Amino acid sequence: MLFKMYFFTLSFWFFSCFTLYAQHDEPCGQAHVTRQWFVKHPEKMNNYDVTLEKIYKNLKNKHIENRNDTLYTIPVVFHILHLNGPENVRDEQIFDQIRILNRDYQKMNADTSMVVPAFKNNIAKVNFAFKLATIDPDGYCTNGIVRHYTPKTVWNANNLADFTYTWPPEKYLNVYVVRSINIAPAYTFLPGIGIPESADAIVIQHNIMGSIGTASVANSRALTHEVGHWFGLPHTWGVTNAPGVACGDDFVDDTPLTKGFTTCAINNSKICDPLIEESVQNYMDYAPCKLMFTNGQSDYMHETINLGLNKRNQLISEENLIATGVTGSNLCAVKADFDMSSLTICKGQSVVFTNQSQTGDTSGSLLWNFEGGFPETSTDSTVEATFAEVGEFLITLVVTSANGSDTLSRFVKVLDGENGKRPEHRYSFSEEFLPDDLEVYNQPADGSKWEIQPFIGANQTEGCIYLNNFSNPALGAKRDYFETGFFDLSLSDKPEMSFYYAYSKRYENQADSFRLEYTFDCGESWKNFPGVPSANVMANNTGKVKSTLFEPVGPEDWRKVNLTGNFSNIFKNKPSVRFRFYFGSDSNNAGSNNMYLDEINITDEVSTATEELSPDIFEVFPNPSNGVVNLSVPFQKSLIAGVTLSDITGNNIHVLQEGSESNGTTHFTLNDKLVLPAGIYFLKIFIKGYSVSVIKVVLL
Repeated sequence: MLFKMYFFTLSFWFFSCFTLYAQHDEPCGQAHVTRQWFVKHPEKMNNYDVTLEKIYKNLKNKHIENRNDTLYTIPVVFHILHLNGPENVRDEQIFDQIRILNRDYQKMNADTSMVVPAFKNNIAKVNFAFKLATIDPDGYCTNGIVRHYTPKTVWNANNLADFTYTWPPEKYLNVYVVRSINIAPAYTFLPGIGIPESADAIVIQHNIMGSIGTASVANSRALTHEVGHWFGLPHTWGVTNAPGVACGDDFVDDTPLTKGFTTCAINNSKICDPLIEESVQNYMDYAPCKLMFTNGQSDYMHETINLGLNKRNQLISEENLIATGVTGSNLCAVKADFDMSSLTICKGQSVVFTNQSQTGDTSGSLLWNFEGGFPETSTDSTVEATFAEVGEFLITLVVTSANGSDTLSRFVKVLDGENGKRPEHRYSFSEEFLPDDLEVYNQPADGSKWEIQPFIGANQTEGCIYLNNFSNPALGAKRDYFETGFFDLSLSDKPEMSFYYAYSKRYENQADSFRLEYTFDCGESWKNFPGVPSANVMANNTGKVKSTLFEPVGPEDWRKVNLTGNFSNIFKNKPSVRFRFYFGSDSNNAGSNNMYLDEINITDEVSTATEELSPDIFEVFPNPSNGVVNLSVPFQKSLIAGVTLSDITGNNIHVLQEGSESNGTTHFTLNDKLVLPAGIYFLKIFIKGYSVSVIKVVLL
């Protein structure tokens, strides 16, 4: 009866404390995600009550002489989620973390000598041996370290759908290593609470994982703590409250009632009972002086295996140890893999290729083939290849070992960072397809990406580019951006940019991000351009907050951004510039609303020049015309800043970028696709050092 009343109290605490402790500054987020799960799934609470009662009774009936001293081997896989930042930790840091787990769970840590007398004779040797898997779920070779290039490295613990990389948890202990977590530096779920299998994993920030590399000795036992949760252990004060709130029980007989500690109050640890010293140095407390598990906690973790909670009994089975390659001599299939320092470069630049293949032994050989690159071939593990020509080139790696061979091919795109477009240039998005020189990036890949939205445009245009966020109700951490072609502004003394936007927040507290970035070095580095409206400002100016699909329906839903003074100062006379329009979703909200951009114009105010040119020096023929119009400009192409065509209202409708030069004269062709309707138009010709020349053109 007393036990049943205790679990009634447990259920009350889970629900009543959810709001009070929904936000944490604590080192572990286990209590947060557990409360969140039970609030959304209260029916799972009764099942967990039954599980705890079964563990409690089984441990009560055990005698200390029957303690399970079996050494259990745990296959482990680390998923490194990264964006090529410090979170992409080196293998050595993972190896160090495995060493620490084995030390702590096998009582090989010399600092047990510092355990206080009250617990000196109750330091457990848990007998868990952690080994990196050598065979993946598909039978391929692995070293137990898998790297994923993804913005999910900014981890949102509220999105269970983000556990997309989890290997079967009944076969592997999955550890996600990330840059940051929105609730705490690390967390996992307790077994037996009914979570989806994919979420049965540990998530930890890179800077508290191991003791070397990006981590330090001070926080090196964070994963020891989380693995304790993964095998069922609550915090020493229980599963219900944050430390210091109330004296709580963890259902383990040899860990006294405690409120928990955040400092090493070793000499002041009799809080809940003035006669009983509490376990400040316990791995499942928050105090930084973690040194030990008790024997009761060891029994508790072994009991989760005996009961088969979350199939932990299958995890340690001999059959699984052979299947995951941690024991025995099962052969694995060779898997070719490599990293590239960049997918897109400019001609003359280099890409570093790093072998990440898994061969299952150390006798493997490599053969690279770099189409269009120098060197053309290599057998080294890391190769820097230079590409002198523009194009898309195939990179192939063949891996061979005693276990077989495998081949992987990828492409590197080489661009011409020189000879870029000159102002005036406009992206109007009125065609069916995106302009050829726009590169769209969608991370992680899904259906929400920048694309053409026909029939919706600013300034009465017939289309725009938009990001279809609303179709994806659970974006999580997501980045979508597009990059323009290259611009040659070497002759531009006063370059300017303008564009229209329309955007709505989906939630009042939405914190999406928008920015304009630029590069002078072909994308090796990107800088943020200051002065562009934030996503929040964009929403306030246009779509406000809208929980349903947002689409701009009139001019009042659009705003124009004019980038002048600062833009001119930064980009004046720059020979090679590329721009990036970037959107990042708020990982703390379930989805975003749509964003729309239109009429992206790059111009140059050359009209400030005072010297005029006679219209008679330009040849425009035939004019009037019922089709193609030819224009000859008696200047070298390098001196022509741009040629545009506007309608009778003054709106630019076409930009003539490409022209052929002969004998100092540049020739352009207008309406070569015969798509312009009949009417009156005006050619504007921008030549360095002269005012703008305007010529009327009539199409019949």
